[in-house]
Amino acid sequence: MIEPAEPIQKRRLLRMTVAHYRQPHVSEEDFHRWVTEEHAARAAKLHAKNGIEGFSIYFAPKSFRDATAEINAKRGNPWVVRDYDAQVEFLFRDLETFYKGAADPDFQALQAEEAPFISGIHAEISIGWVETYVSDGTVVNIREDGKPNYPAFKELNATP
Repeated sequence: MIEPAEPIQKRRLLRMTVAHYRQPHVSEEDFHRWVTEEHAARAAKLHAKNGIEGFSIYFAPKSFRDATAEINAKRGNPWVVRDYDAQVEFLFRDLETFYKGAADPDFQALQAEEAPFISGIHAEISIGWVETYVSDGTVVNIREDGKPNYPAFKELNATP
């Protein structure tokens, strides 16, 4: 008997991003120090324990946002320059993994410590799937016929 293929919800790599603003009274330097020295290592251990496959933090201090605004202006301002301070990225296969991590009492305690540093106002979230085409400088996931190795949109678009 042939076993059915694992459903796309268990194979596809999901990406969740959460964009955060720091509290107004916290400097960019203090925010970065708290995230990297107090929060990230503890969060990483909890995420790995709960099945998260990737966890990274993207920092966007004002100096970088200003440089981005200059690039945008030179191009005729076609883009919206995002103004958040940091964006957290999580990679996982299914929402069950996310819910497991979110329910972990140690993770909930860690989140409770964020309030002095992270503003609860204007946080942004997105969830989608990842299709990687260049990794470590090498083209990946492209067949010999030049088409991607990924399933069709209809399959990938199945509700997570």
